[in-house]
Amino acid sequence: MKRLIERSRSVGEVLRWVTQNPGKVSASHYPIALHKLGQLLQQQPGPPVGAGDGRGPAGQVLEQPEFHALCQAIVSGCAKFDNFSIVNCLYAAAALGLPGESPLVRVLEDESRSRLGRFNQKDVSMVFSSEANNKALEAIFSSQLFYENRQERFIRSMAEWLPRKAENLTPYTMALIAKYVARHRLREPRLLDTIANFLLKRGEQLDSKVIQKLVFPFSRMNYRPSNHGELFPKLEAILEQKASSSPLATVNILMSMFQLSHFPQTVLHQVFSPGFITNVMSSPYALIVRRYLSLLDAAVELEFHEYSGPRLDPRYRVLMFEHALTADEANRKYSYKGLVAEALRQLVGEECYRQDEVLPPGYCTDFLLWINRSGTVLPLSRVPAASRAPPATSPVTMSLRRGVTLCSPLSPCRVVLSVNDKWHYCQNSDILVGSRAMRDRHLRLLGYCLVQLPYTELEKVSGIEEAKHYLRQKL
Repeated sequence: MKRLIERSRSVGEVLRWVTQNPGKVSASHYPIALHKLGQLLQQQPGPPVGAGDGRGPAGQVLEQPEFHALCQAIVSGCAKFDNFSIVNCLYAAAALGLPGESPLVRVLEDESRSRLGRFNQKDVSMVFSSEANNKALEAIFSSQLFYENRQERFIRSMAEWLPRKAENLTPYTMALIAKYVARHRLREPRLLDTIANFLLKRGEQLDSKVIQKLVFPFSRMNYRPSNHGELFPKLEAILEQKASSSPLATVNILMSMFQLSHFPQTVLHQVFSPGFITNVMSSPYALIVRRYLSLLDAAVELEFHEYSGPRLDPRYRVLMFEHALTADEANRKYSYKGLVAEALRQLVGEECYRQDEVLPPGYCTDFLLWINRSGTVLPLSRVPAASRAPPATSPVTMSLRRGVTLCSPLSPCRVVLSVNDKWHYCQNSDILVGSRAMRDRHLRLLGYCLVQLPYTELEKVSGIEEAKHYLRQKL
């Protein structure tokens, strides 16, 4: 039966072999049939596979009674399938382009989810080596099953499989993998280095919008790929050629490189040039680019002392963020910030701190306090207005260069309590994501004293009294 299905020359032939010979069809034949259907449909003209709306060959096939009979046979029997056949069917269905809400996909995902504890490395890795292609990967990364299982065998298998198969993937598929890795903060060196090698080999052929998607995981995970000595100069050369073609993508790539403490001087000359600025200000995304350029300009002032080129005109400077980050707001119910806020209120009083204060160049802080040299937390009413004002960038930078202490006996120390929840770190790691790490670097360079409150410590705190004791020790 396997040979008959694989040798079929038409969709109708595949469906006839499977639906008219039910006694000869085993569990392992169903994914082969689905995969063969996908191959044959890709070879036919018309709408994409999975269109399912009656237009052209793909839609017509998916509406055929024989195809529904094939799907129903899988739905009815999948509880008795072995693990490999279940996973293989799901991959084949993804390659075929079946929508996630289809009964077949739902049943396969439910069955797979119930077996997660019984899947072994071979079940998943065999599928990667035999079935995975661009279209399958695109659909797989939208599957709830694999989001739930991202840190287990799926990621380990992908990390083993991807380096061997990367050269056969399209830039679009690699960008989907990069998005998946970044979204779930997966600091897996084999995956990240494979993306970096792909980018090094194909960078000149890619437009800036694709490059920004491939670069983002490195900064997100605060990870310099093993080939960064070659990759970063190549990215600089590419940006020099394409900086004006997509200004938003250009500043996004620059932001990723800045987060990794790499500063491309020639490209900075371009993005701070009057021509680039004029082009940006007349575009629909002027505000977001101004925010990025403002932050980049502040980073140049704080970290790139060798730079002597053009800078952002002060009239275009804005705060990067105007309020608490969206991700933090969305995750507020899972955050330890509420516990810390109540403990801090009881410990020092509401008049002695500010919550969610946004400090130039636009960094949101969890809690901001002023403490004198004897260690006393000061009420804001007792802090001179000049001391409460954010420190100016240039004098701070000059003081740092000369090695001068920023806190004099007459000024209180500005202290930032930073509640680092789980999503501020890479998965299963104590490494902060790149944006958070750069924020901390810059706040220190601006003269703030950072007190870190990691979730790994906060999750051991039980109740307000313990939280107050913990904060007292930290402060």
